[in-house]
Amino acid sequence: MRNLGALTRREAQSAFLTPLAYVVMTVFLFFSGLFFYLIAATGREASMSGPFGVLSFLFLTATPLLTMRLFSEEYRSGTIEPLMTAPVTDAEIVLSKFLGAVAFFAFMLLPTGVYVAVLARFGEPDAGPIVSGYVGLFLMGCQFIALGLFFSALTRSQIVAGAATLVALLTLWILGEVGEQMHGSLAPMVAYVGTFRHLNGFSAGRIAFRDVFYFLSMTWLWLFLAVRAVESRRWR
Repeated sequence: MRNLGALTRREAQSAFLTPLAYVVMTVFLFFSGLFFYLIAATGREASMSGPFGVLSFLFLTATPLLTMRLFSEEYRSGTIEPLMTAPVTDAEIVLSKFLGAVAFFAFMLLPTGVYVAVLARFGEPDAGPIVSGYVGLFLMGCQFIALGLFFSALTRSQIVAGAATLVALLTLWILGEVGEQMHGSLAPMVAYVGTFRHLNGFSAGRIAFRDVFYFLSMTWLWLFLAVRAVESRRWR
């Protein structure tokens, strides 16, 4: 992993210099700010639980746009070839793209700290649920980005990668609700796979091991599959 630092800097620079990323960020912050205002104005409660739910859904829709180009564009343009022939491992390539995208995701979240400042100005919000909520959002973002990276590694088409990522993320959202309504031995398993069921605990101020393990294990799974996808292209 000695080349990971240099590769990550390259990917981070690419992420922060992409016009589409800033368009996505602008739309993300506009709608998150709008919904924060509506929730704060109607709820009369100094809490981030509602805004956290909005932020999670908005990032679900933004993830395909942020990740679809990570590998697909390099496949299409041919810039992946020098990288594949360089003395770097497939794991280093995948991790650097992942870390670069995660850095931009964290950058997207930073301005939402204004919402916390507004709540503190007009109320007395509980710091515990706010901190744990941001921890949950960050872990969720890592999982989403790893999933999007995997689908981008499968195809040369950014459209296909983005659409597949969106379908997969919506499926993970729905599975949690389906599992809650199911009966039988499979119900707990289906419910466990659902992403947003695990995010609720963070928003409520609980950082449970099972929820942290879920996000970390799912992130690892998608990154592992992305590495395998890149390896398969190397031997074609």
